[in-house]
Amino acid sequence: MTYSYERFLNGGALRTSEKVTLNNIGYETIELRKEEMDERFFTEQEFKALPKVCMVTAISYLMKSNEDYLMMDVYDENNQHHVKTVWLKNGEIQSAKD
Repeated sequence: MTYSYERFLNGGALRTSEKVTLNNIGYETIELRKEEMDERFFTEQEFKALPKVCMVTAISYLMKSNEDYLMMDVYDENNQHHVKTVWLKNGEIQSAKD
C-alpha cells in the first residue's frame, strides 16, 4: 500500500525541482459524503462510482516561488480502497504524472 504522503513526495519530485520533505507539507484528512465532493475533479463515470462516504487526505506545499501544490487522495471510507488522486497547482487541475 502506498501512503498519501509517499504519493505526494514522489509526485512532488516529478513536478518541481524544489526539495519537498515531510517537515514542509501541510495535511489533513476529512470525511465527505459523495454529495459534498467537488464534481469537477472527476469524470462523470468516476463520480457515479464514488462510494457514499469518502475519506480525503489533502496534502499541500507552497514553493519558494509561491506556486501552491495540492494533492488530494480519495479513499472509500468502508474499506480504505484508494479511489483517485487529484493534483492541483495554483488551483488548476493537473494531469496525472505519478
